[in-house]
Amino acid sequence: MIEILFEDEYCIVVNKPPNVLTVPSKESTEKTNLMFTLRDQIDSYLYPIHRLDRQTSGIVLFGKTKEFVRKMKEIWNTDQVEKYYTTIVEYINLEADEYNFELKSEKGIFQEARTSFRPLKHLKTCTLLEVQIFTGRRHQIRRHFGRRMRNVIGDRNYGKKRINDYYRDNFGLQRLFLHSHKFRFYHPIADKFILIECPLYEDLQLVLDKLE
Repeated sequence: MIEILFEDEYCIVVNKPPNVLTVPSKESTEKTNLMFTLRDQIDSYLYPIHRLDRQTSGIVLFGKTKEFVRKMKEIWNTDQVEKYYTTIVEYINLEADEYNFELKSEKGIFQEARTSFRPLKHLKTCTLLEVQIFTGRRHQIRRHFGRRMRNVIGDRNYGKKRINDYYRDNFGLQRLFLHSHKFRFYHPIADKFILIECPLYEDLQLVLDKLE
């Protein structure tokens, strides 16, 4: 059963479990995904608006009407939509900062990408961060931090095997430590801002407890 965080006649916001595709993908033969599971759960056709990586957990928004989706896409990369994530990175005593450099798309085109972050807690071997993204590039958080040698812990694509194995073997981290924990958006039809918050998934919270 997918946890519903907000729902009205135009949209639905849910807590995506880890290790589940957000929507069907040409890169995978998996038939199970969040959108289809949720569609069957609420018996309603859904339109994807954005997605989280397979291993990433947390807040995902789907539209129920084409009008809502169209209006959301018009404001998606503006200050009317705020997306926040919790992560831990391979760096001690990291201070608040921003990465604002282009990332290459799958078609080889360089695209603007902006990510800001602030420390929530300095741990013995890493830093717990709140991250905000202002653009929605593929693997944006992972790639921005990876390019600055401050890899997201548990990232098997852009991180270091030795580091990831250490956190798996000593702290039980079995996946990417990345969770969408806060989402604030302007509802273009209801004409109001909506704030959604979603605490860390249990598996990541257990890892954090051990790190602390």
